[in-house]
Amino acid sequence: MHSVSAGEFLYRVRQFVRNRFFDRLAEDDFGVSLPIPDCGIIDTPDAHLPYPIFDSHVDIFKEIDWHLDISTGKRFPSVFANDIDVFSGRNGNVKYVWEVNRMQFLLHFALAYETSKELKYLVLFCHYLATWRETNPYMLGVNWFSNIEVNLRLICWYLCWHVLDVDDLRKRDSAIDEFIGDVWMPIVCEHAEYSYLHPSLYSSANSQLVVEYVGLFLATVAWKIPHWSSRQKYAVSGLEREILRQNTSEGVNREESAEYVQFVGELFLIAAIVGRSAGIEFSQTYNDRLYAMARYMNAFLDCQFNNPMYGDIDDEYVLRTDIDGHFNNFKSLLISFATYFEDSAFKREGLVWDDKNTVLFGTEGRKKFESLPCAPVQDGNTFFVQSGHFIFKKAVPAATPDGTPRETFLHFDAAPLGYLSVAAHGHADALSFVLHVDGHPVFVDPGSFSDHTHADLRRYFVGTIAHNTVCVNGKNQAEQAGPTMWLNHYRVNTVSSDEAAGEVTASHDGYASEGVTHTRQVKYDRDKDEFVITDSLQCAHPVSLEIPFHLHPDASVELHGSTAEVLVSGCRRVTVELDKKLSYAIREDGWYSEHFAKKTPAKFLYAKIECFGDVKFETKLRIRG
Repeated sequence: MHSVSAGEFLYRVRQFVRNRFFDRLAEDDFGVSLPIPDCGIIDTPDAHLPYPIFDSHVDIFKEIDWHLDISTGKRFPSVFANDIDVFSGRNGNVKYVWEVNRMQFLLHFALAYETSKELKYLVLFCHYLATWRETNPYMLGVNWFSNIEVNLRLICWYLCWHVLDVDDLRKRDSAIDEFIGDVWMPIVCEHAEYSYLHPSLYSSANSQLVVEYVGLFLATVAWKIPHWSSRQKYAVSGLEREILRQNTSEGVNREESAEYVQFVGELFLIAAIVGRSAGIEFSQTYNDRLYAMARYMNAFLDCQFNNPMYGDIDDEYVLRTDIDGHFNNFKSLLISFATYFEDSAFKREGLVWDDKNTVLFGTEGRKKFESLPCAPVQDGNTFFVQSGHFIFKKAVPAATPDGTPRETFLHFDAAPLGYLSVAAHGHADALSFVLHVDGHPVFVDPGSFSDHTHADLRRYFVGTIAHNTVCVNGKNQAEQAGPTMWLNHYRVNTVSSDEAAGEVTASHDGYASEGVTHTRQVKYDRDKDEFVITDSLQCAHPVSLEIPFHLHPDASVELHGSTAEVLVSGCRRVTVELDKKLSYAIREDGWYSEHFAKKTPAKFLYAKIECFGDVKFETKLRIRG
């Protein structure tokens, strides 16, 4: 409790009373008995359509058990939501259950119906809404446990309503009108009420709160829910406040998770698009901060739209229209930002209009986007000094024989641990770096793999030793108090930086308890295409230092004395000149996780040394054709 303020303690008490008393009074013990629409696709034995859920899938042409964890076969009980053991794993991995219940595949059915006018897709859409309502009475089951899940459904339903043009459907079809009145609108109202009554505040007031405001805002725009006018003002006010709180003036999301750059960016963008369409304009301050967020996202993507994977990577999407597995939402968001701001700076070569942006902007938006010229190739460093993110970038004029662009890209992380007192989605990665060459990750952040399950692996992926920085005495730079909770946050200080010269020096105090201060300087010689990384440590006591350099699983590495040759197929090789004071080895017990619940063994260069007093190491990374 020492990380919780008095105000948060009182808030948690009030939430406990609501969750345990008032929510129980509102619980629908009996549910509803609904006529479930007959669905020919579900009744057809040979009809199957696998929809990806992390490393598994659900067949969306067959009945769905809305409480089943498809990864373990375990089922969460249909009891009062706040009595359920959600995170221990006893009932399964709740993230799989919630991912299915976000119902984002409904948008695929809505688009299929709108395109083909085949009634089977509309019937299937209605069938799933009806079975969801029948098996998820208000406050019964795990799908009423989390407000973020409630609001992601609201956002999905709003977009489906828009694609289907439900207002017109209701006028033309009395059966549809009756179904919507009896089934869809009641659960919309329940969701909107839940959203308003269960805000995420204090240490929980991160991206969760943004989802809640966006979901409620969209509900007030599309549907005349109870108290819609006052709740719309509440949601708009919250969004105006949180876009400034949760993102720096340079546009960097304070969660310190690269994936949340796209997740939070899309949330604020959708609110702005919907508001503009409804005649509810957000302020210029809001739009200026949104533009800064777009600028940062554009800068931190390499020439093949890969991002540096710092912080939690858990495949969070606000909106997805595909059913093909993982897709690069950063690319799609660049299209969205170019269209919304009508700014060609975000229209990179190779971006192609997609279904997601058709949902958001329609055909008029596509015309705007396609009328924009393509932006020049990015070439030059971009330093976000106040936020602690430093991007070194050089576009090499000569492309490969097949036309693939050549680029040197390095991201240096001198940012805080994360947002608010728990820094839920941050990793202990101060002064770490990643290096991409020609659009291929070479030296990498390993990702995160899991959140509340696989405790040992969670500790590894978020820990300092899993990142390209210096680890002292085998400890993390901050104290991990839970799967998504950090205590004793470190402070990072940017000592000096020169964007034009390609130099930055920063230090952190995460090892003050060990009597150690770590300072790292990164210098880039553009002419030589060479980075010099200098680590300086002041050690007041004898300590053990570990220095890892984590490689992408596709990388091969050969070590000859103090020189390592690293090669990834499709890009120029990297020669690593290691400090001769250190004895490096190639270890093969690392992990890499580009997507949630998926991990791959990976190699890393590793050195360990015992030292005392002042010590300095120099590492050179030379990119060679």
